[in-house]
Amino acid sequence: MADSTFAEHVATTNTRLASLRSNLVDPVTFPEACSELTKWCTDQRAFTANFEDNLMAALECAMDYGTRENYDYMLTHGLVGACFTHRKHLSKNSATRISRWYEQMRRLKKNGGKRKRAPPKPKEPIQVVPVQQTNGALPVLTSPCGGPSSAAPQQNGAGQPGCAENNNFMFSPTNSDGLVLRFCLRAP
Repeated sequence: MADSTFAEHVATTNTRLASLRSNLVDPVTFPEACSELTKWCTDQRAFTANFEDNLMAALECAMDYGTRENYDYMLTHGLVGACFTHRKHLSKNSATRISRWYEQMRRLKKNGGKRKRAPPKPKEPIQVVPVQQTNGALPVLTSPCGGPSSAAPQQNGAGQPGCAENNNFMFSPTNSDGLVLRFCLRAP
């Protein structure tokens, strides 16, 4: 009888963890769900193999959403801090993930709750150069690296290496607008 009661307890708790995980997605229900999960995680009995998968899924969701705009990152910080205290009761993989999240939240708190992201790299615009209309012929695809037949990386006119021709474009003869597309792909 004790085994069936424990099995019911495990099933009920895992169901609740799954429910909390779904509530962590919504900014309206996030604070209550995160607070309940934090309270639950202050007890080391929460950190057993029976609950580990659902607990880690809920924590991952909290980390994903709790650091976004319109979510309270301080609640997430408290949750991760509570889990960090008892991480030794989990598998090595889960303990390592919690340690990484804890460090991430520590840095986030140090930065005032704002994620510092590198500015996006500017993309080089595609140059569209009008050419004379030919009798039903398709436009010629060229690159600044050379003529339409150059497919190997070479240097462009500015002496920059890595430009290459890409002939993966398809044009319809009925949709030809007489434009030549010029582009340059740079190797990282």
